[in-house]
Amino acid sequence: MTSDSRSRFLDSITDVVTGRKISLLDWKTANIRYSVLLALFTVGLLVALAYLLALAIEPGAAILYISLALVISLTQSAIAYWYSDKLSLVASGARPATREENRYLVNVTEAVAIGAGVPTPRIFVIDSPAPNAFATGRNPRHGAIAVTKGLMELLDRQELEGVVAHELSHIRNYDILFTSMLAVTVGAIIVLRDIVLRATRYGGRGRRSTERKGGQGQALIMILLVVLLILAPILATILRLAVSRRREFLADATGAYITRNPEGLARALEKLRDYQGERLEVSEGVRHLFFTNPVRRFNASNLLATHPPLEERIDRLRRM
Repeated sequence: MTSDSRSRFLDSITDVVTGRKISLLDWKTANIRYSVLLALFTVGLLVALAYLLALAIEPGAAILYISLALVISLTQSAIAYWYSDKLSLVASGARPATREENRYLVNVTEAVAIGAGVPTPRIFVIDSPAPNAFATGRNPRHGAIAVTKGLMELLDRQELEGVVAHELSHIRNYDILFTSMLAVTVGAIIVLRDIVLRATRYGGRGRRSTERKGGQGQALIMILLVVLLILAPILATILRLAVSRRREFLADATGAYITRNPEGLARALEKLRDYQGERLEVSEGVRHLFFTNPVRRFNASNLLATHPPLEERIDRLRRM
């Protein structure tokens, strides 16, 4: 890339973050910081909600409810940090690639990893004719990418390099760690919501106690708590998907910067846009990780879309 191209690359980062220029190092540091803050926020939120739940149902059991919330939040955070990559690979049906069987993919990944300045990630293959790929891993030392057979057959080398660089960008920028913590926040709230709904349905003792005491305050707390626990996961999911879309733009820009070839990645996106064959069947929980939406049944401009519109991604790359 020329110096002018590097300037436009910085502008592309500005567009998707906060309206100000930010370096890749700053972005990576911010992802790590926000991941820690999200984990702490999840713990604090669940403890607060558990305390409200205890006030509404059984005030004498506040310590029990808070302890349960701590166990849930800490367990989910630990699983997200240590095992999110393994769970994602299993959920997508990925298997380890071998140099003997997948020499082309291994060679491309090793070359791009050198250009990105990160360790070569673990490489996996998904036995599907649908062209797609995703990255996972809490940091570059524990990164992994999975590529479908269909992607390797559809793309030429420059296009495949662009896709692999895009996925390595997610690992290099610590995007996976941050989105895993966001998913934990959503999941933890949903777990507590289910506990509350079951408690209100079967917690006869708490209801009878409230009725005997005429506890209007407890009833009001319960109503507010249920409303909060219904709305919170919806808002958190919208936030997670919005963040995911922004990170796709940044990974496109970073991937093009690594390969010094925005056109290769743009052509890859065009081929995936025009692909009309079999779709990739994967769990809903990992769809947001993929290079393009495996389903694409909804308009990508929709608030609940996991990916930005392909045309917009292509246009941004062509303007670099």
